[in-house]
Amino acid sequence: MPDGVTVGKGYALVRGRHPSAADRYDARMLVIVRPPGPAFHDAISTHPDRHRIDVSRVHAQHEAFCAALEDAGLSLLRLPEEPDLPDATFVSDTLVALAPALPDRLPTVVVARPAVASRRPEVESVLQAALARLPEGTRVVPVEDPGTLEGGDVVIFGDRLAIGLSARTNVLGARVLADAARSLGYRPFLCPVTDRLHLATAVTAVAPDMLIGTAAGFASLDAAGPDAAPPREVRRLLLPDDELLGANVLAVGGHAFLASGNPTAARLLRETGLRAHELELDEFALADGGPTCLVNVLPVCREPLSGGSR
Repeated sequence: MPDGVTVGKGYALVRGRHPSAADRYDARMLVIVRPPGPAFHDAISTHPDRHRIDVSRVHAQHEAFCAALEDAGLSLLRLPEEPDLPDATFVSDTLVALAPALPDRLPTVVVARPAVASRRPEVESVLQAALARLPEGTRVVPVEDPGTLEGGDVVIFGDRLAIGLSARTNVLGARVLADAARSLGYRPFLCPVTDRLHLATAVTAVAPDMLIGTAAGFASLDAAGPDAAPPREVRRLLLPDDELLGANVLAVGGHAFLASGNPTAARLLRETGLRAHELELDEFALADGGPTCLVNVLPVCREPLSGGSR
């Protein structure tokens, strides 16, 4: 789709504040989810026990995850499963929808281009679902060959946007997103990721001025320069290395969703005043996934929404 395409009409836009990991999720937002399909056992993974994925169990875990989001007041757009696309449940990687950090701007959607060719067919259905919900004037910016970008390499906090340079997101793709974000008032930072799948594997945002992650996750941010996440401005909830799975947290207003079995992460989140929901997501962990991987959040949606699901 060409740069600058405008889509949709008649939708409401949340303005007048800087978007953040918490702000982006409220009753006027829309969370796109997709259940895992029967091919999930073939999901791309570096986990040594990936061969033990139980597809029936992963379905139950996904449904419990969605139910927990709805209980927190979120509206879900449930896409049908893609039976032939093993990784399609990880909808976060398909696009990055940015709310403006400046007044009088409209959102921008950066269309991702996954590094692994077999994942690229996942993008179109999520994009079309998003376009049907976005306001008139939304700009659509594609990442084109040879650029690659996956949403798992993007962490937004306040007006900062960290983009991981990983095996899945290259400099060309990151620059497309950085340029789009800068035009909306964000400060983008390109962060090297050398020891894990995505940037968000080891660090995520739980508030505009607060991150949770392991030492390696924070090291990626610090490598981008002193302004990426300065300790004087951004509080750090530091996790031990053996709680890497606890670094992938989905912050939803006053709620935080994380994989069970990460007691330090749960304790730190509760100490900040967040309501921490510990969910069984071990089947997704076998495919290198966590809570943020399973959602794609639109900064705008139809208003009003009736009910929690579509």
